Amino acid sequence: MQAFMKKLILTAIITLAFVFPLAAGSSGGFCADIVRTVEPAAMKLTLADAVFIALTNNVDLRSAYLDRYLNRLDLQIAERRYYLPTDPSLTLAAGRTSTYMAPAEGSAAGRTEDLSATGVLSATLAIPTGGTFTFAWNHAGDRPDVGNTFQYSSDWSITFKQPLLKGGGLENAAYNVRIARISEEKNILSLKEKIVSTIKAAITAFRNYKTAERQLVIAEMGLVRAKSLYEYNREMIAAGRMAGTEIVQAQADIATQETSVINARNSLDEARMTLVQALYIDKKTSFRTVDENEQLITPPAMEEAVSMAFKYRTDYLRALQDLEVRKLDLAKNRINRLWSLNLTAGTTDGDAGATFDTYGSAFRRAMGSGSERNWNVGLSLEVPLVYMTSDMRAYLGAKTEMEKAALAFDKLKLDIEINVQNAIRNVDSNYRSLMSAKQARELAEKKLEIEQEKLSAGRTTNFQLVSFQRDLQTAQLNELSALTTYLNSLTSLDDTLGTTLSTWNIEVRKEDDRIQRSGNAKVSASPDKEDPKYAR
Repeated sequence: MQAFMKKLILTAIITLAFVFPLAAGSSGGFCADIVRTVEPAAMKLTLADAVFIALTNNVDLRSAYLDRYLNRLDLQIAERRYYLPTDPSLTLAAGRTSTYMAPAEGSAAGRTEDLSATGVLSATLAIPTGGTFTFAWNHAGDRPDVGNTFQYSSDWSITFKQPLLKGGGLENAAYNVRIARISEEKNILSLKEKIVSTIKAAITAFRNYKTAERQLVIAEMGLVRAKSLYEYNREMIAAGRMAGTEIVQAQADIATQETSVINARNSLDEARMTLVQALYIDKKTSFRTVDENEQLITPPAMEEAVSMAFKYRTDYLRALQDLEVRKLDLAKNRINRLWSLNLTAGTTDGDAGATFDTYGSAFRRAMGSGSERNWNVGLSLEVPLVYMTSDMRAYLGAKTEMEKAALAFDKLKLDIEINVQNAIRNVDSNYRSLMSAKQARELAEKKLEIEQEKLSAGRTTNFQLVSFQRDLQTAQLNELSALTTYLNSLTSLDDTLGTTLSTWNIEVRKEDDRIQRSGNAKVSASPDKEDPKYAR
């Protein structure tokens, strides 16, 4: 019986022991030996699968893809207004006016009518210098009274206007399209942030569920040890080798371990629902988690890490874009505070206002058949009589906002450097804590084994053995917690460096906003079922 009892306890210890291949240079994932048995039909779920499913099913992420359609339209409109004629328009109008004249002394009553129709076609072409070319063509037909014939008129004009001071310049003219392009870059960054947020939520939920699974197994193995000790005590009491009061300690330990199992099962149920929610899957879905080696990395050197953060962090890139917007605002308002000096030139139909009996005659006359042209060129200057105009106020405001953005940017750089330093230190500290917890668990195993031998020889008590069993259970839980904390610190380091997407080999293609992995495997908001799963 003693040999059987010892074998059973050692089996439980070995089953619960976490194999950390860290010393051998391997991964630090959870040992597959303690995966709970579930129904064969359950879906296998790795950490990579969880990330893939979350990216596929996340409703917020799908909404973000829909928003990208409108974002791209905004950019297209801005570019069209810069490169193509802006605001082309066609105006048509028709009317009829009837006037009744009451009879006066010596005259009879009468009625007059007026019929008219007009059409105006105009288009404006903006040029990179801030100037505009405007074309306008007007056509009208009018019958002033009943019995009269229609009279037609047709004329056109071309006007060029170029601001020489206020409102002029290449930068000023390109302001809207440059702002639209920066806005497009920000929208892409927002999409990346949503993807990263989805990945982090999936990772956290998966690890919490795995931790809860392991906690339940540890509690159940503790209960196995407690029951084994109880059965051993009963046999020893029956054989007259142990006092009957000794069994009370074993009974109390069983009650304690049963409570631990109940609490662990409740925590597992809660963790499962959180994971289901993070993956956007049906709560009735049956799955079992599969252990997957997570690479334990050596953090980069501080200088390299800071450079990576400046290259990949979305908040830093957004701050750069905000700074660029402030620069554009300042440049625009610097020009707009100047005096208004405009160069104008154009030509018009010299017979504007003339009427003809037919539409063709009016049109031919306007297009050059006997028509005279008027040409004009000139300068116009507008000088404000006060210093603090609205334009000057806008310029000073833009200058202030530029300075504030520069200060915020400098502060962000400093914050990033500190955050990177803290993240690297946490990874190092958590790794050392993990190694210490592993060593403590190994020592607890040895202590329990020695104490079991003492119990078999009658040189210790149940109380002491139970204490050592609980020490082992605590050490196992501490090692589990240390492992989870360490892995989470690696994820946090990814987040701090802005390298979450690259760690998972995910790229957001700018041209179509699809998520792409290495090997040309693509994942979108509604990916093909055949697409390979993410793997780290």
